[in-house]
Amino acid sequence: MKRSKNILVRLILNFGKKYLPKKIYSLILLIRHFKKFKREINKKKSYIKFSQNLDEINNFEYKITSQNNEDGIIDYIFSKVPNKKVFVEIGFSYYECNSLNLIRKGWEGKLIDIDEDECLTLNRLLSFFYPKSKTKIINKKVLKDNINDLVYSGLNNSTIDFFSLDIDGNDYWVLKELDLKRVNVICCEYNHYIGNNVKKTIPYNPEHQFKNNGCHGASLGAMADLLENKGFSLIAVESTGTNAFFIKNEIAHPFEALTVSKSWRGVDRHNSDKQIKVIRDAIKNYKFVEL
Repeated sequence: MKRSKNILVRLILNFGKKYLPKKIYSLILLIRHFKKFKREINKKKSYIKFSQNLDEINNFEYKITSQNNEDGIIDYIFSKVPNKKVFVEIGFSYYECNSLNLIRKGWEGKLIDIDEDECLTLNRLLSFFYPKSKTKIINKKVLKDNINDLVYSGLNNSTIDFFSLDIDGNDYWVLKELDLKRVNVICCEYNHYIGNNVKKTIPYNPEHQFKNNGCHGASLGAMADLLENKGFSLIAVESTGTNAFFIKNEIAHPFEALTVSKSWRGVDRHNSDKQIKVIRDAIKNYKFVEL
C-alpha cells in the first residue's frame, strides 16, 4: 500500500512539473515537504559514531540539518573563529543542507544547486520559516567557467566565512578554479572509495552526471593537496568519511592540523555488500586522473 502511494505521488509530481506553472508546482512541493522540513529544523541534536579512528574534533559532532554530523563541527569551528556570518553552499537538498543550521542563527549567503525542484522547495520553505533571511537560492549548474562568478557576484567584497561544496562530480576541478582568497573555512565532500594516501580525481567533464558506482569526485588526498597549495590546513574529517574541513592557515591556530593518512576514513552506510563489490570493481576499471 505504501509503495503504491509513493508511486502515485511521484506520478502526480511528474505531471505537475511538466504541465503546471512553476509557482503552483512549487506550492505543491511546499505542502508535500512542510511537515518534514519543520521536523528537521526543530529536532534535537543527534550523533552516531561511525568510525573508530576518530580525532579530538570529532567529539563535537552532531547532526541537526546537515548531511551527517557536520553541524557540530561547523558550530565548533565558528565558536573559535571570528566571523561575519556569510556562507556559500554549492550542492544541497532541502532536508540535508550544511548551511541551514547557520541560516537559523542569522547567517546569510547563497545556496546553489543544479536541481530545480530542490531550489524551488527550499526557497518556499525558507520564505515561510525564515521570512527575514536574505539568503539567495540559485538554480545553476556549476562549472569551471562560472564558479567564481556564481560564488562572488553580489557579495560586495565580503569574506565568505563558510564555503561548502558537494556536487558529486567535478568537485576537484571547480575548487581548483575558485579564487579562495576571500574564503576562511571549507567543507568539501571526498570519495572514500578511491582510497587512502592516493591523489586521484575523475577527469573534468562538464556533462558529468552522478551515478552510484563510485566513479565520481576526488580522493581526500587530492583535495587536501590542492587546498594545502592554496593556503589551507585539514582540521577535520567527519566520522562517516564523507566530508572534510579545511581552514585558512592565518586563522588555523585554535585547531590541530591533521594528516590524510591518519584522519582518512570511509564508512559505507547505504550500500549492500553486493553493491559495494560492484562499486569497487567499477573503480578498478575507471581511468581516474592521477595528480
